[in-house]
Amino acid sequence: MTEPILVVDVGSWALSAAVVLPDQLHPVREPVTGATRWPGSATLVTGGGRPRLAVGMAAEQARDQHPRQYVDGVRRAIDANAPIWLGDQLVNGVELVDTALEAIIGEARRVYGPIGRLVLTAPAGYRTHDPRREALVAAASMAGFPDAEIVVDASAAVLDPMTLLEVPEGGHVLVCDLGATWTATLAQIQRGRPVPLSQESSGSGRDIDVMLAADLRATLAEWVEPAFAAGGDTSVRANLHALDIVRRLKHRLADVPEAADEVEAGVPPYRMDRRLLDQLTEPATRWLIASCRAVIARAGLVPGDVTAVLLVGGAARLPGIGAALHGGIGRPVTRPADPELAVLRGAAAWARARLARTVLADPPSWRVEPLSWTIPGGRGRLVRWLVKEGEGYRRGTPIAQVRTSDDQVYDLAAGGAEGVLLEQRVAVGDVVVSGAVAAHARLEPASAERFQLAKRHHLRVAGDWLLMPDRRMLVECARTGEYVKVRHIDSGALVTELRPGRGAGRAQVALGPGHQLSLVTWDADGHFAVWDVLAGRITTTFSDVHKPDAVLLNESEWRLVTTGEGAASVGRYRRDVATVWDLATGARIDRVVGEDLPRRFAGYAESSRADAFAAEMESPDGRLRAAALDGALSVRDLETEAEVFRTDLPPGRRVSTAFCHEGRHLLARTTDDEGTWVDVWEVLQAA
Repeated sequence: MTEPILVVDVGSWALSAAVVLPDQLHPVREPVTGATRWPGSATLVTGGGRPRLAVGMAAEQARDQHPRQYVDGVRRAIDANAPIWLGDQLVNGVELVDTALEAIIGEARRVYGPIGRLVLTAPAGYRTHDPRREALVAAASMAGFPDAEIVVDASAAVLDPMTLLEVPEGGHVLVCDLGATWTATLAQIQRGRPVPLSQESSGSGRDIDVMLAADLRATLAEWVEPAFAAGGDTSVRANLHALDIVRRLKHRLADVPEAADEVEAGVPPYRMDRRLLDQLTEPATRWLIASCRAVIARAGLVPGDVTAVLLVGGAARLPGIGAALHGGIGRPVTRPADPELAVLRGAAAWARARLARTVLADPPSWRVEPLSWTIPGGRGRLVRWLVKEGEGYRRGTPIAQVRTSDDQVYDLAAGGAEGVLLEQRVAVGDVVVSGAVAAHARLEPASAERFQLAKRHHLRVAGDWLLMPDRRMLVECARTGEYVKVRHIDSGALVTELRPGRGAGRAQVALGPGHQLSLVTWDADGHFAVWDVLAGRITTTFSDVHKPDAVLLNESEWRLVTTGEGAASVGRYRRDVATVWDLATGARIDRVVGEDLPRRFAGYAESSRADAFAAEMESPDGRLRAAALDGALSVRDLETEAEVFRTDLPPGRRVSTAFCHEGRHLLARTTDDEGTWVDVWEVLQAA
């Protein structure tokens, strides 16, 4: 992913947005308040000419003048699947959402520059071919993004990096999104992505606010109405302001420590106590627990089949909800920091993975090449052609885009050699079917290739990657020793994980006797431990009397040497001391005093020498050679000496490469000061 992507979480009451770059997430802040969440309100402004829609803070500031031309939530008309009245004007949901998107897009461009793509969130209830889902796509198209994609908010919440959820393939997670609408969604991990299975929703969040506002108005009846007596629409204005007041107090009460029993608005003189909030929340909590049990049962499961319960949304901060869910479902409850932004962060993570959604053309068998693609789900609707008839293209160039039934947009790329597009056989808006010829192209004879490479994964960590000597598994290790993860190469799926604990301090992955995958950890005081990664247990511990300055391992002899600066005295001079340890038994073997000790220990290294990555590597069948040279990763066909693949590399980075044991995947490991990442390509052979 190189182009900036704008991700917008279109909530029922508020919106949040962020610009996604490969390694950064920049929030798009509301320009008036600087807040990360935009009010989802809209107002029809009628003064000074033709009526126009205003959204966000502009709507909030104008609502007191014409409260009956105001709506609290731009998505309400889409949720209701019907237009709404603003004053004497009938406004549909597409117009409301389009106006909100244009405001956010304009602010994103002003701060961060051009935006390449747009991703929107939608509730799990917006199913395939649902008019509400189509309305979101239409609003995005009006805002200038006909290729906008939609991700289900429950799926995005599971992908939030701050949730720290580890759900295995085929596992289930229950997502409770508590915004203005409360939703319970059961999702299953399928091919590494969460897929919603069943879902129930209610307006509990809005109902709680309405009841709190009614209590405020009943308590302060003599104060509220006269405060808005100047001008018409007194009751409407009073109710809107009452909702504002109770929402602010509710959020403050949810954020204060449990010892605080109440918070006060000041003006008006109204107090909200925890007892009242718990009392009004209790029916909604009972509904939530019952709905969680219902969606689990509807999928033919029992609560014990659920790995975890994920609690997100603004109301996730309400006191007692997490404990009530844990007690009612009997499963662990996870609530990330800033739960109201969890869906946005997850949608950003989903957008970063977009490179995996490029479909290469089927291998050509004729000189005049019919272009066909295997579309996910079997078919998709053509969004647009990116290459004109008579226009040339290079290998891997996106030729067209299709939108699948779940509103994901895929690039249809040229999978063969360079060529010229002769004919477009499908019109924009028509259906592209898997295997059916969608276009014809003329191959350039000199460019015909026997191999193609398709990008599959981009895996980055603030640590190190090691490829096992048999080249079947990737090993990810945090430099702090906090964890080790073993992953499949083809899918990136987690095989096993070891977490020694935060006290490790430093760590090094090594291959012990019998090719046993091991982790050696140590702290600043010289306490060492050797772990069997696959068994998840400690095999050896030992301690040095000196604080380690350098730690080196010899995998063939299964020994460790640690040096400490100035650890011994020879006359007036402080000299280095090196201690050699047997990693199998933890016994001290030798103690050496001298200078520049690391040079004296041949065969010892700071990283594993069993690592299968190298600067240059041939495929197992001897047909391809990959090398990182001159700022690029190049792959050559050894039979024809033709370069079949080339990609630029970041300047000044350390790069090594490898093929998996079958030769079906090419890997490139790149290291910088912040960490290491591995890119994985699938090697495809033309027919």
